[in-house]
Amino acid sequence: MGVGCSNLSLSPSALPLKTTTTSRSGRYTNPFSSFPLHFTSLQYHRSRYTSFTMSLSSSSISSPLAAWRPGGSDELLSDEFLDKVMNDALIWSALHGLVVGDRSNSRSGKVPGVGMVHAPFSLTPTPLPTSYWRQACELAPLLNELVDRVSLDAEFLQNSLSRTKKVDEFTGRLLEIHLKMLSLNKKEEIRLGLHRSDYMIDSETDMLYQIELNTISSSFPGLGSLVTELHRNLLGHYGKDLGLDFRNVPENPAVSQFAGSLAKAWSEYNDSSSVVMVVVQDEERNMYDQYWLSTVLKDKYPSFT
Repeated sequence: MGVGCSNLSLSPSALPLKTTTTSRSGRYTNPFSSFPLHFTSLQYHRSRYTSFTMSLSSSSISSPLAAWRPGGSDELLSDEFLDKVMNDALIWSALHGLVVGDRSNSRSGKVPGVGMVHAPFSLTPTPLPTSYWRQACELAPLLNELVDRVSLDAEFLQNSLSRTKKVDEFTGRLLEIHLKMLSLNKKEEIRLGLHRSDYMIDSETDMLYQIELNTISSSFPGLGSLVTELHRNLLGHYGKDLGLDFRNVPENPAVSQFAGSLAKAWSEYNDSSSVVMVVVQDEERNMYDQYWLSTVLKDKYPSFT
């Protein structure tokens, strides 16, 4: 899985930015977004509220490594032009919070505002055929339902991970907690899942392959949303020279969707004393992505924060 902030651009026959579909489980809203390809399908049932986020991983660059025009022209881009685009991208990133902690600064992962550098990003979006987009959209609610059902099958989870827990301390600890909850017969009618499914296009088969499905490390809704804004901004200024149209870059409301999911789950819990708890590492250089989510949550839903 790549962690670069490169997102995507659809062809002129791209899908609309928002669609609604229907399935056995109810009605789903799919607001398209990207990190590099992020979209979220939310589903709500009487006893379940889950959010699923998917991403198409790709390599990323923080400097212009290729001088050919992305639009397909054989004409070379000048170093001067590339330097100008990169400079504008770095300024935009600093002004809009597309940043991470600098590893060379020992305090960057502990003190906000200290030792910040721009997050990795590509200067242009990654082109993606519409057919892959449709395929990923169709998979989203299916995988969403699958993850939720598996999470409810205690026997299957314990048995299938019995060997893994012997060699992986983290998984073993999770299974111990799981067993303790089962012994207490504690059941939750309201559940929230923030998941990320990562894909890559296989060059040999020309197929969309799932790389992994994250049920814990669903990071980058904040920075991912910013990368989309960065690309739309750069293509708004330089799209004609690059042969790219910013209107083919889908909007990315990932951070607001994540915040909305947390707020909805809290509301359904119906306990004014309950809280949304954010657990972070002692040293976290990706704190600004987390701050984006908590800030949007507090700004848009002040009643419970």
